[in-house]
Amino acid sequence: MQSLPSIPIGRSIPNLDRDGWATSSARVSLRPILLSSLVMVAALANAHSDVRKEIQRQYDRWSVAYMSNDLDTLLDILSPDYTLTTYDRDTMKYGAYVSYLKLRKSNPRDLTQYGTRIKKLATKGPIVEVDAIETMTSTLAEGRGLSIHRHEYLDRWKHSDKGWRLQSTTTVLESTTTQKR
Repeated sequence: MQSLPSIPIGRSIPNLDRDGWATSSARVSLRPILLSSLVMVAALANAHSDVRKEIQRQYDRWSVAYMSNDLDTLLDILSPDYTLTTYDRDTMKYGAYVSYLKLRKSNPRDLTQYGTRIKKLATKGPIVEVDAIETMTSTLAEGRGLSIHRHEYLDRWKHSDKGWRLQSTTTVLESTTTQKR
């Protein structure tokens, strides 16, 4: 089988007949193709940025709700099929996690700071996988210092008619440090 000639940008190239033979000279400009490709890349980058902002907004909502024990907002962020896999590889399904959140609400911690930031994000259609770092700071008993608990998660978010919902969390790393006063 005969291969077609390469097309140099902005150079005269042979016009090919149906058998692939050169018949005359024609000028080809790749400028429109390059411009449309750049527009598509910019649109994809902008969409990626929008998804990142929307999911970060959900993490921020979670932080405020977690600090104030707002169970309704926490449940609004979770997908009904949510699962949490702990660092020890135990899996907690949605119902058990809801029970944990209710128990936590009845015995609140003295959190002084809580937040999650996106480290990396990968979009796969209506699914987004996020490497996230969560940090929570609480006061030690009798004000002796601070406890800083840090988790690194692989979170899976799913887009639905209700927006982005957290579908699963896998704990990749966790650590606790203390700062004495």
